Amino acid sequence: TLSYLGKQGRISSQQFIENFAPDKKFNYRRDLGLKPQRFIRAYHIRDPKSGAAGPWLAGMTLDPTAVHEAWCHQRGYVCLIEEFGGRPIKPGEVFGAAFVVGFFDSIGQMEKVYDKYRDFNRLSVDAQGWKLRRWE
Repeated sequence: TLSYLGKQGRISSQQFIENFAPDKKFNYRRDLGLKPQRFIRAYHIRDPKSGAAGPWLAGMTLDPTAVHEAWCHQRGYVCLIEEFGGRPIKPGEVFGAAFVVGFFDSIGQMEKVYDKYRDFNRLSVDAQGWKLRRWE
């Protein structure tokens, strides 16, 4: 079962029964003025034998404004694609994005983690360890 958390909210797994081409469904483009509260795309894992619900595997872009375009297609499998950036930059300027990818027990847990790290868009490392940061 696949659930996709898009700009419309949670999209039913029934939307992923038939194959479809890129840009046919669930195409997000920043230039259309849509800014989702969170940018989360997730797969709800189920036990293949019993059908029992398992955890969610989610990918979350922590700064939703970083996403330039995102879409998916289905050709016997579902492929989720995301482009970030898409803004003009000058020599010496930088851009980036930070992501959380992992397993979650619920949508609520995903949202809680997302909200804790919302708007971070870079990762730095030093002798003390890894730190999420924001471009200044």
